[in-house]
Amino acid sequence: CARMKSTILNQSDVQAAYRAQFLIYSIDVNGDTAMTDFQGKETTEKAFAFAQRVRATPTLLFFDLDGKLIARHTGPTKDKAEFLLLGQYVTEGAYATQPFTKYKQGK
Repeated sequence: CARMKSTILNQSDVQAAYRAQFLIYSIDVNGDTAMTDFQGKETTEKAFAFAQRVRATPTLLFFDLDGKLIARHTGPTKDKAEFLLLGQYVTEGAYATQPFTKYKQGK
């Protein structure tokens, strides 16, 4: 999403916070760039996104170290604080017991 790129994802503190906790890989849902999926299969960015049921952008997918999808957030966050809270939600493991909306209410 262009708004998130220009107002949230370009912030150095946001980038530092996410890089400290995650390996980040940006995928173009219309891209034909070759890549290898978590099972070692050659694919393209577009095919990978389709296989992950990405139907809108932005979609943030969080995978564990085995390549298992553990959390998904579709749509933009309202601001930088909410985006940072999303990262905290994942790193704390709260995704296993509650949706992000409920997590936000408790914070």
